[in-house]
Amino acid sequence: MAPWKIVPTKEFDALKEEVKGYYDKIEDNNAYLKAISAQMQQLRLPDISVLSREQIKRIYETSAPVMGVVNYIAENVGEVATYLELTKNGEPVEKHPLLDTLSRPNDRYNLRKFVTAWAINRLLFGDAWTYVVRKVGKDGRVQLYLIPSQRVVQKDGQAVFQGIKLYGVAGSPTIGMTDVFESFDYNLDDTSIFGTSKVVAAAVYLTVMDKGMRRQDSTLEAGGATHLITPKPDDTGSVLPQHMAEAEKLANGKASLGKKRFFQFPVEVHQLGSNPVDLSILESHKEAVTALCFAFKLPVDLYYGQAKYENAKEAKKTIYEQNAIPLANEFAEDLMHHLGMDKEGYELKVNTDNISVLQDKPGDVLDNLGKMHATLNEKREAYGYPRIEEDWADQPMLPMGTMLGNEYGDIDINENGNA
Repeated sequence: MAPWKIVPTKEFDALKEEVKGYYDKIEDNNAYLKAISAQMQQLRLPDISVLSREQIKRIYETSAPVMGVVNYIAENVGEVATYLELTKNGEPVEKHPLLDTLSRPNDRYNLRKFVTAWAINRLLFGDAWTYVVRKVGKDGRVQLYLIPSQRVVQKDGQAVFQGIKLYGVAGSPTIGMTDVFESFDYNLDDTSIFGTSKVVAAAVYLTVMDKGMRRQDSTLEAGGATHLITPKPDDTGSVLPQHMAEAEKLANGKASLGKKRFFQFPVEVHQLGSNPVDLSILESHKEAVTALCFAFKLPVDLYYGQAKYENAKEAKKTIYEQNAIPLANEFAEDLMHHLGMDKEGYELKVNTDNISVLQDKPGDVLDNLGKMHATLNEKREAYGYPRIEEDWADQPMLPMGTMLGNEYGDIDINENGNA
């Protein structure tokens, strides 16, 4: 294997032109990119439908269902990332600077923590941005840093994607597109360089749930009271002091607790929280979770731990296959593409053969081998036993009385019957 080297700037320029077509001034010769380039200057992460990026961040920090669903998936992505395997032309690579990078992307994160954080951004915002720093030295090792998605701002310039800056950081230097790569969900808005957030798909349900929870908080803060009674203002908007005092005396006095009271003046009733009938609004919690799970391809039964997924292995297998492995492979593909190693025959992907929960149960393996009438040696090989060097051990194991057809030779019974 040839030693890994730092890719020259010229090669990176050629690579980005070949693959993206969005950098530098390539749009001068591209009618489509030229048409939209004027609309793509000074872009910051835009508000998405009913939720802004800051609101999505706040929902993640304050909503247990959102944090629960996102973190559950992201943590499994981080676990699966530890099974990433580097190969070249189909052969495993045991020693390479990239493997050193993956073992410790930077001085704070190991691979599991880094990919978990990457997945949280990717799941919440629909995009994740990775800053790649090439260290000076003969080994050509790189370091990876995650940029929170809500901080990314497009750098204004002559190019469509000239670079990015950090929102809210005064004097933030431009980070060139050759030093950062984006992982994202497709966005229908062709004037945006950012991805599409799945959280927005559940925004209506989340809003209803949030309102219900806030009403409950108001009830608790009011000591369990659901309503506040005040004198009704007159046409001038004024309330007589004696009316206010009387209302306070009757409504808040100890003698008034649990008793009916009558006022000699008009009153207004203000709802502070939810009464027992209104508590049904909290059922929206399930609708919100269902919407989130549907958007993130996470079975609702898995979230609630129902009987179907009480088997821990089955639950882990489901989350790995549905979410974790595809996202870990996406991170790996984007990294390899950015470094240009995919053009040299390298491939980085999850080796599912090393993940025990994805393997069939021993009983299932034996059952499948029996159904295919495998030989004794094939069955022994599946369980790691040595071969039996006998001809009969390499013959299909057929049940007694099995007929494969034409056991009596090439006899045309119709022809014999017509003779």
